[in-house]
Amino acid sequence: EGQLGWVVEGGVGKSVLESARDKNGKFFIVPIFDTPTLNNNGGGVGDVEDCYGTTPANAGYYNLIVQFFPDSHFVVAPLDAYQQNPAEAQPVLSFSVFEDYIDSRNMCLVRADVIAKNLKEEDARKVISMCIKNWEGGGGNDFVDKFNNSPAEFDFDQYLKSAREEWFGMK
Repeated sequence: EGQLGWVVEGGVGKSVLESARDKNGKFFIVPIFDTPTLNNNGGGVGDVEDCYGTTPANAGYYNLIVQFFPDSHFVVAPLDAYQQNPAEAQPVLSFSVFEDYIDSRNMCLVRADVIAKNLKEEDARKVISMCIKNWEGGGGNDFVDKFNNSPAEFDFDQYLKSAREEWFGMK
């Protein structure tokens, strides 16, 4: 449906790609708060619809699964659909981090395709920003590493709290 693009600092982009490539950071989950939600009323698994009227403290959420494909591509799909049949889970968003200008300009380009019609551009940007932050792993954040390599140590409640604070702090 729509395309998005922006620039991230070269070191950030490099850390994201190194983490995804080198640390077996192939998968991660990202919640979307408030919208979209799963619509099982006549639609297929993974259909999305808008829902509003909640505050950050009680906002519902819907999990997306993000899968990294070498060398720089990320595909985002509804977790429920992926759990039912990974081969048939339809992506709602994809994005790529391009490192062509790391050395010459200290920047990486990010390009995204919003595939789901009801996924708002603002929500897509937040999902991508959260992916970049978590794959970068700065500030002691090792959620992606634990999720992939030490699942018993991954504290979903702690991650959800952090994600909620980040989601509602974004503009």
